[in-house]
Amino acid sequence: MNEQNPNPQNPNPQTATTGTPSQRETELKQQLLEIQVADAQLKVDKLKREEAREKQDQELKLRQQAAQTERAELELANLKRESSKANASAQEAMEYTFSEGVNDLSVKVAIKELGELTRRFPGRPLTFILTSPGGSVLHGFALYDYLRSLSKKGHMLTVQVFGMAASMGGILLQAGDIRQIGEASEVLIHEVSSGTMGKVSEQQDRLDFSHHLWDKLAKILSKRAKETGKKDAMTPGQIKKKAYKFDWWLEAKDAVRLGFADEIL
Repeated sequence: MNEQNPNPQNPNPQTATTGTPSQRETELKQQLLEIQVADAQLKVDKLKREEAREKQDQELKLRQQAAQTERAELELANLKRESSKANASAQEAMEYTFSEGVNDLSVKVAIKELGELTRRFPGRPLTFILTSPGGSVLHGFALYDYLRSLSKKGHMLTVQVFGMAASMGGILLQAGDIRQIGEASEVLIHEVSSGTMGKVSEQQDRLDFSHHLWDKLAKILSKRAKETGKKDAMTPGQIKKKAYKFDWWLEAKDAVRLGFADEIL
């Protein structure tokens, strides 16, 4: 005996309650997509928050960099003002500082700036502040002669040594009408250096010229020393003998005693 379905409109009550397998799969897919959408939205929100934080950090860094740049610009402006004041003060005081090696460029710059300074203040006393390891003899002679020409034009020239007046620097010291040296400073006197290459005859020519330059340097040193009337003043021959194959360093007191400087600062 078969049971009758009480609801002829729904022949399968179980199917009506749970749905067909295809419907169930559709619902699960829909739920999975909703979960994926929610996860994606969370990810997007997280990325946006991170982007906003990164943007804030960048803006903060930019503001900090801008502040640092502004401070650096203010410091630079202050330093330029101080430098300008110091330079103006040095010019008013007629001071020129030469603190480098003696070479083509340094001598050109020195002659140019000294020329401008002395044309601006003709006849005023001039102080040449010197710290130099020496260098080119011929370029050194150019600056030495120029300094002496300024003296002849009426500028009382004082050369002050701080640290060292080595090699050609020691000759530049002799350009001063007044030669002063710091108590802890040193003067170096030595033979002219000469590098020779080429044929023997050419090498001999260069050696002869170097000997000629060394003779001139020794005569300058000796002449200025004798002008002081120091009893220990040396002849050119004595100077060359003392510095033969030898770097002759003199402390300030010895430089004054031998007449290579006038006084200790």
